[in-house]
Amino acid sequence: MLLPKRPKSSKLPYILCFLSIGCFVFVSLFSLKYYSYITLLTKPKTQLVNITCRQYIASDNRSFFERDYPQLNLPQQLSNFSYENSINQLRSFRLIVLSCARNIDRYIDNYRSHIEPILDLFHSSSSIHIFESDSKDKTAEKLRQWSRLHVYTHKKLINKYRDRTERLAYCRNTLLNKAHSLSPDYILFTDPDIFSADVSSFLSNFKYNQADWSVMAAGGRYGYYDIWALRTLSDSVMNYDVWHRVWNLSKSSENYCSKSISDQIIGIHGKHIPIEHGLVEVRSAFGGAALYKANSTYECQYDGKGPICEHVPFHLCIREKHNGRIFINPEFYID
Repeated sequence: MLLPKRPKSSKLPYILCFLSIGCFVFVSLFSLKYYSYITLLTKPKTQLVNITCRQYIASDNRSFFERDYPQLNLPQQLSNFSYENSINQLRSFRLIVLSCARNIDRYIDNYRSHIEPILDLFHSSSSIHIFESDSKDKTAEKLRQWSRLHVYTHKKLINKYRDRTERLAYCRNTLLNKAHSLSPDYILFTDPDIFSADVSSFLSNFKYNQADWSVMAAGGRYGYYDIWALRTLSDSVMNYDVWHRVWNLSKSSENYCSKSISDQIIGIHGKHIPIEHGLVEVRSAFGGAALYKANSTYECQYDGKGPICEHVPFHLCIREKHNGRIFINPEFYID
């Protein structure tokens, strides 16, 4: 008698059960290891907004020279001005050119080609003086090859003054004291790594009655870059340390995006000042070069402690001690 065949048992349920257990163990271990990432990704979108920075928006997006604050009694251009007459007059005046230098060997040739023609406009006793410190390239060597130049070298100034602004103040004061000993009529401070002013641009400073100004600071052909040295006549428009303002806003509880702070505070005020705008009177400005009537600089010194831009205390002193007037001249561009 034949017995019925027993059906073969299926292994599929066991396989599925084993896979389910394995998946459960894997997911559990993965979740424990990456819990913080998973919870961040699964948070509602409303919570993600809280960790996103906010855009900083300035209340007024006009540059400092476009703001409506009084610009009264600006120097008028001389009716009989000509470059020829100006050149003839300057030959009786002594100009002292001053610069601080560090790691600028690749800029020296360009600087020399622009500054020497300006120096030649003045009396033959005019001279150029550069204070070099802590250079790691061939700046000192190349400067010593410039026969017309007076070079002063300080090899370890960085060990004496850690802050860059204090080193610059020391350099500028050293040069300024040297200039005063030479009894100049004018002092021209320059940044040699960016100075590229031509003669006609420089002579534009003498379009104005010399009795009406003490300092003519450079503008820029493509934009106004030296916002840190800038202090306007207004009590509310750019009459503060711009970098301190940026740092304070970046650390505030408002969580502003750093790029928006830079764009809205620095970018807005870095716009090009058109030549047709004319002079802009300020409390302080530099812009890479500034021409000083020497008699307005006595008893004034640079100070970079804070740190603060070293030009600001110097220019405020010129205004307070000598009733000096300081202007940005958009036609005197250096780049």
